[in-house]
Amino acid sequence: MTTTDTHPDSSATPAGTAARKDDAAHPRLADVRGVPFSTLLKVELRKLVDTRAGRWLLISILIITALAMGITLWVNRDSGTQLFPLLAAANIPQALLIPILGIMTAANEWSQRTALITFTQEPRRMRVMLAKTVAAVLLGLLVLALSIGLAMAAHAVSMMVADGGQVDLAMGWTFLGHLLVLQVLGVLMGVAFGALLLNVPLGIVAYVLVPTLSPLLFMATDWLRENAAWFDLGLAQAGLLSDEALSSTEWAQIGTTAAIWILLPLTIGSWRVARKEVK
Repeated sequence: MTTTDTHPDSSATPAGTAARKDDAAHPRLADVRGVPFSTLLKVELRKLVDTRAGRWLLISILIITALAMGITLWVNRDSGTQLFPLLAAANIPQALLIPILGIMTAANEWSQRTALITFTQEPRRMRVMLAKTVAAVLLGLLVLALSIGLAMAAHAVSMMVADGGQVDLAMGWTFLGHLLVLQVLGVLMGVAFGALLLNVPLGIVAYVLVPTLSPLLFMATDWLRENAAWFDLGLAQAGLLSDEALSSTEWAQIGTTAAIWILLPLTIGSWRVARKEVK
C-alpha cells in the first residue's frame, strides 16, 4: 500500500470546508429574513416628512390650499361661503401638487443614489415599492383630511360673519367618496410616473406636460373627440367634483383612463425597479 492510499485526499477537505464557510457567509436570498412591512412603511413615511423637499412640499400644499379657500371666501364674503365651493377650491391646487408627492416617493431613491442602501437592507424591491405607494397614499389622505377640516372651519366662520348665514357642515358620503377617489388616483399617478422614469425632475415634467398636451391629440379626429372621456383622465374625473352619484359608464371611463395613465406606467415602472442595476 502506498502513502497516497493510506491518507485521504487532502485537497477535498479544505475545498469542502471553504464551500460550507462560503454558504454560511452568503446565505441564499430566499433564506434571508426580510424587513417587516410595518418597518418599511414607517421608514418611507419618515423619508417623506423628514427630508427638506418632502417637508416643504407638504407645507406648500397646505398653504396653497388655504390660499385657494381664502380667495373663495373673499369672493363670497357678503353672502357667506358654502362647504362645497371651499372643497372644490381646495381640490384645484391639490390635483396639481399631490401627484408630485407620489413622484418623489417613487423616484427619490434613484435621484439621490440611496437605492443601494435601501435594497441592501431589503432586497425584495417590490415590497419597498409597495411601502412607498402606501406611504404616499396615506399622506395624501392625511392632507385631504386636513383640507376638509380647514374647509369646515372656514365655512363656519364665513357663515357667522355673513348676515343670516346658516352653518351646514353636512357633506354627504357620495361627495366624500369622490374626494377620496380623486386623491388616491392623483397620488397613484405620481407614483406611476416616478417609477416609470426613476428621476424626480423628469417625472414632474412628464406629469405636467403629458396629461396637458394629450387632449390636443384627442381632438385630432371626430371619433377621438366623441370618445375622449375614455382616454382623457381629467375629463373622465370631472364628474367626481360633484355630490351626484356617477353612472356605471362614468365609472367605467374612470377605470379605463386610470388603467392607461396609472396602471400601465406603474406596471412598467415596477418592472424597471425590479430590473434596474443599483450603482
